[in-house]
Amino acid sequence: MSAKEFGLWVLLTLLWGCSYVAIDIGLEAFDPFTLVSSRMIIGALMLVIVVFLVDGSLRLSWRGWAIATTVGLTGNVFPFLLISFAEQHVNSGLAALLMGVAPIVTLAVAPLIHTDETLGPLKVLGAAAGFGGVLVLVGPEALSGLTGDLVPKLALVLAALCYAFTTLFARRFAWPNARQMAAASVLVGALAIASVTAFKLSSHGLPGFALPSVLALAYLGVGSTGLAAILYFHLVPRIGATRMQQTNYVIPVLGTLLGIAVLGEEPDWNTWLAIPLILLGVYLVSGKQRQRVGRSNVWAEKAPAARSG
Repeated sequence: MSAKEFGLWVLLTLLWGCSYVAIDIGLEAFDPFTLVSSRMIIGALMLVIVVFLVDGSLRLSWRGWAIATTVGLTGNVFPFLLISFAEQHVNSGLAALLMGVAPIVTLAVAPLIHTDETLGPLKVLGAAAGFGGVLVLVGPEALSGLTGDLVPKLALVLAALCYAFTTLFARRFAWPNARQMAAASVLVGALAIASVTAFKLSSHGLPGFALPSVLALAYLGVGSTGLAAILYFHLVPRIGATRMQQTNYVIPVLGTLLGIAVLGEEPDWNTWLAIPLILLGVYLVSGKQRQRVGRSNVWAEKAPAARSG
């Protein structure tokens, strides 16, 4: 991973890490369907405007739209709804722990799909260290939540599996123009969830509004959905699916550090043990591979306005 790619990966992790707090704030005024559809509409509008300003038009072949539809549903609509639903019932620590399923599944399955992604002992050790670090970080308080309702926990696991599948799929069918694919996938997802939400609102009426929730919604749309989608599609074919999914280990660390820096929280001993464990895990998984993560699987479909993301 080059310095530029690492910097973009860190930025993406920041955008996604802050989204969990924004979701909590947004849910104070909006139900999950309204929150997800609104953030996706904002993200879609932003991305479509960017694509028309830079590329002149949004042009994909039928295969491109098929990829966009798959990613828009499995990488946006389904996990966004599942996480928003689950965060109404479980604590953030347990959510972080269960989302740690995604990098483990990706690590195990990636070598079966991509020849340049290997499953060596260091990667296995790294995955164990990363998940163990998250477990130490969230502590026994989060584990106590395992005795509660089963459905929210299954929702989080399913969301993690959606993310794992989407990353493997997006790597396998990478698109040469990240902006085009980001805009198309978010647009398809926005149209799908907005149609369901519109029907729901016609039956239950419009939700109330609160400024903090509206600001959180704006951040989710512009940052965690719009900008993050461009970074995601740019990075997946370049750094690989396994490296990409390590964000799920770093995000809890980010939340902890933000609490220390912004809220003045005083971390317990487990925090200082967990952070180096997680960073060690990410380092081991993200170390140099025997084969360079290639772009041979990036479709070489040409279009006058298509450029590499």
